[in-house]
Amino acid sequence: MSATEQHSYKVNICGETFQVKSDQSPQTIERVAGYLDFKIRELGKGGINVDKFRVVVLAAMNLAGELFELRAKVEENEKQQNRLQEQARSLNESLDRALDPADL
Repeated sequence: MSATEQHSYKVNICGETFQVKSDQSPQTIERVAGYLDFKIRELGKGGINVDKFRVVVLAAMNLAGELFELRAKVEENEKQQNRLQEQARSLNESLDRALDPADL
């Protein structure tokens, strides 16, 4: 069980009201619900009378795709950061050796 307190919120997504329990702030819950609502409505704009479930699944697939792209970018940034830290350590060691009074 989480040590953080959960609160109950009502959100509206595509005209439907949902009760959501979360430890996130009300602003975060509203932003998430608003973004999901936007994605669903964006996909439903095709003009074709599509089953709402299919539109929601497509929206979820789009969101999952965005999540995976962002995770890959974060992973690449972490690798780059590790490379830079290693280079900085190596340069620092070289500088220490060059400035060591025992070597002068």
